[in-house]
Amino acid sequence: MKECGSINRKQLIEEYPVGTIFDSEEVDAIRRVLESGEALTRGPDVDLFENEFASYCGAKHAVAVSSCGAALHMATKILGLGPEDEVICQANAFWATFVHLLEREVRIKCADIDPYSLNIDPSGIERLITKKTKAIYLVHHGGNPADLEPIYRVARNHGLKVVEDCAHAVGAEYKGQKIGCDSDIACFSFSTHKNISTLGEGGMVVTNNESYAEMARGLRTNFPFGEKVKRNVPSLGDYHKPQSQAFMHAGDAWDYDWLKTNEFGSTFRMSTPQAAVGRVQLKKLDKHNSLRQIIANKYNEVIDGISGLRKVAILPDCRNAWYLFSFFIRPEAGVDRDNFINYLEAEHGIRTVLRYWPIHLGGIMRMHGHNLGECPNYERVWFEEQMSLPISPQMADDKINTIIEALRSVYQKLAK
Repeated sequence: MKECGSINRKQLIEEYPVGTIFDSEEVDAIRRVLESGEALTRGPDVDLFENEFASYCGAKHAVAVSSCGAALHMATKILGLGPEDEVICQANAFWATFVHLLEREVRIKCADIDPYSLNIDPSGIERLITKKTKAIYLVHHGGNPADLEPIYRVARNHGLKVVEDCAHAVGAEYKGQKIGCDSDIACFSFSTHKNISTLGEGGMVVTNNESYAEMARGLRTNFPFGEKVKRNVPSLGDYHKPQSQAFMHAGDAWDYDWLKTNEFGSTFRMSTPQAAVGRVQLKKLDKHNSLRQIIANKYNEVIDGISGLRKVAILPDCRNAWYLFSFFIRPEAGVDRDNFINYLEAEHGIRTVLRYWPIHLGGIMRMHGHNLGECPNYERVWFEEQMSLPISPQMADDKINTIIEALRSVYQKLAK
């Protein structure tokens, strides 16, 4: 690599620490909750946010939780996955997508991606299915909708559940319908970088399955699940059940005897102020996603004009939420990807973050027997071709133009 110049850190153009825009409306929502005297957890804004989010997605149920990681953790509990089970998970998932599977000793089969869309390749799923396979965990990478119809078809044919990690895809659309409208379980993120945020963390479980939704509500509030029988006597030894149990918080101890516990919940609740902010953010989501789309269009127009670069493929009749903006170096361009990234930062002050490290090559996954060669498409794309650019509804035109000119300049220099 040639020597590059250096850019003062204060001049860097990089990812914004917050991926959305807050203004006085969010501040007013927080103030309203704090001044109301209502509970800071389980307040009415939580129910309202759930109803509004379910309606936005076109789904029957939404359950607000503390993070998308919590939602995914709960999804694995809802499906009752354990050491005797296998789950198919795409190679470019985030750690939070599958860590709960490792915790429960579920065997993970790594699925390769389509190198053009960066989503799971539906044609490679079926060969990974065995008698132990119970579910497919997929990610809509960067907000780009995965090709759901063939995935659902494979799942139905083999009796599998589909869990969609929609952390990137709030507001995205697949063939005219919002992501999450028809999932077994869809898990959304409202973290600090995402297209909407509930004060830094937050998530949502979305489903059309009433029993799944009921279990999610219990799991977020420390409930146990299993087998129990109704007690026939209103006493425990010489102690009798009082008329009012409000002072006692005995749970179901007077009324049931437990035979077996299968799952235990935890404290995964979303706070009332978070939900109030989420309601405001949801109303702005389509506008903010449109701002991301405008930036993505500008980037893609430049990429289309540079022969050695290519853009991410989006399926017809689908809408990308553009949480991330990824693009690629064409192998035939003869340009080293790492040099390209280094020049962007050193000479133009543009810092990029590449997501995500191949899950089968992580240290813990290698400990479980995974290694190079499992997902050749993603290995090639990750180590040689994939790049990203900062994108946010807050970005000013001068920064967008700086990035665009840097793309042209760096490519011209390295392609000589």
